[in-house]
Amino acid sequence: MAGPAHPVSGDPPTVDVNLFAFNAADTIGPAIESVLAQTWPALTLTIIDNASTDGTADVVRHYKGSVPSLHLYRARVNGGSVVNCQRAFTLGDADFLMPKTADDLIAPDFIEKAMRVLLSHPDCAMCHAGGLVFAGQGMVRQVYPQTHRLHAVGPDAGERARHVMAHYTSAPSFWGVYRRDAVDRLARFRYRAGWDHAVLAELALYGEIRHIPETLFFRRDGGKPVDRIARASTEAAQRGNEVEEETTDLRWMTPLITTAFTHVEIFAVARLPAAERIALMADAARIFRARWMPLLRQEAAAFRAARPALHDSAHAADGVRRPWLLRRLADMDEVIATILPDEAGATAPARRGVAAA
Repeated sequence: MAGPAHPVSGDPPTVDVNLFAFNAADTIGPAIESVLAQTWPALTLTIIDNASTDGTADVVRHYKGSVPSLHLYRARVNGGSVVNCQRAFTLGDADFLMPKTADDLIAPDFIEKAMRVLLSHPDCAMCHAGGLVFAGQGMVRQVYPQTHRLHAVGPDAGERARHVMAHYTSAPSFWGVYRRDAVDRLARFRYRAGWDHAVLAELALYGEIRHIPETLFFRRDGGKPVDRIARASTEAAQRGNEVEEETTDLRWMTPLITTAFTHVEIFAVARLPAAERIALMADAARIFRARWMPLLRQEAAAFRAARPALHDSAHAADGVRRPWLLRRLADMDEVIATILPDEAGATAPARRGVAAA
């Protein structure tokens, strides 16, 4: 690892950089090099390979030959990206950690500047930087606006979480350096659209989220369509099953409603007194209605249009399939009614039908 650009007093704390990958042979080399070039002097680098089949592990072994401190963790079965990202938040035992993808790059002083913020603000749970999108060999396609950066600070945990819900927009705000004692308080990651939104909102309950003003995070190719992310985030897809199969829950059909409801689920089990949890659950629905109401209504309308065929199919099923399929519909009715109470009347007859069944 490179030496620090600006010496720190005493022994600098170690940062565990946990880089997770699946079939990333074409991009993981530059990602590793961007970590090895960091100016922060105390790093461990672990590659978490999610049972790749394309030679990703061979690329890692090539680097390991010259960097003995590089570690390789290889899963025997592909558990999906959500599980692999969760591993990136748990491996290692340093007081600070950085989860990292195998696609994106970071500037050489990213970790040093983030650590200076974290060490200057003991109540800070995570620090990230400004970001841009690049393609190919480095062509810049987009610079994320400053409004995409999070600044959830102050003594009120609930207000910090509300700030995240009202402002979190793009990935650079997620890929920062985290304080492990805050991460260890988090609930397990959900197999849901918007799981990353909910992770940051809960994290804000346990500490501040700050940012570096410079653009130090470089995202390869940018984000994916919301509906594609929603499908890929389901437990069925993560385990290699088809999303349209009847054993799969239906929340992928309403990605933004599901994102809002995932916050409700997370706050229901947050490490807070019950009254504060309930208040945040209500705030989640209110904040996302304010941000996305037209899109939420579009999703609800689309689900209502698809529901009669799903309902008829459920009632025509036999054995264990019938109650299972009816339960899926009832779950979606309640999810939509929680986030859009005005839509509840449209699905109430269907819920009575489920009860009668």
